[in-house]
Amino acid sequence: MDNELLDILRERRSSYAFLSRIYREEVSLALLKELTNLAPQEESDGGQQIQARFFAGLQRADPQKAQTDLAAEYAALFLNMGRKPVYPYESVYTSEERLLMQKARDDVVKEYAAEGLDRIAAFNEPEDHIAIELEFMAHLCQQTLGALEQGDRKTGAAYLQKQKTFLEKHLLVWAPQFCDDVLQAAQSDFYKGIAQLTKDLLASEPETIDELLKELAE
Repeated sequence: MDNELLDILRERRSSYAFLSRIYREEVSLALLKELTNLAPQEESDGGQQIQARFFAGLQRADPQKAQTDLAAEYAALFLNMGRKPVYPYESVYTSEERLLMQKARDDVVKEYAAEGLDRIAAFNEPEDHIAIELEFMAHLCQQTLGALEQGDRKTGAAYLQKQKTFLEKHLLVWAPQFCDDVLQAAQSDFYKGIAQLTKDLLASEPETIDELLKELAE
């Protein structure tokens, strides 16, 4: 199997898993320090450029205060504790009443169950939360990777198709608007950068998956 193709799959899996972690809970001090060491350079573009501005400023700041500020912003944005909350649930964006626990939630539960996945008890949020949908994509990426590492191109292609279908039916339907709302509501370049990184990733995914499927068909 082409190592470049496998590297693309690993990078996509890591991107989904990272973004899922950020939307799942507040950034810890340990993670903030780790991200500071891995911060992108200023010459990056899109979401990475916004993140680079944040971490450049962090070099002159108290890390503990920065972490406390980010925790407060997380609560304000995603836990409905601020003046401009952004609700990280597909149902809110796709139901006419903009309510939780609507059809979108029921649909993703079926998708997860088909993969033999149960909800994570420690994360007490509806299953159409952005973090869970992104984690599911990381899972599908891992399944694709595992199949291809075993030389099973047919199963790998089937999991790539599952990724494409899940994106089209769910994430691409609502997450770009969610990201735009975060970009408008967030105060820090950290969460603005995360929103843009998410938007950048999702925008590139249909073409990326089609290219991967084409390679597997050859």
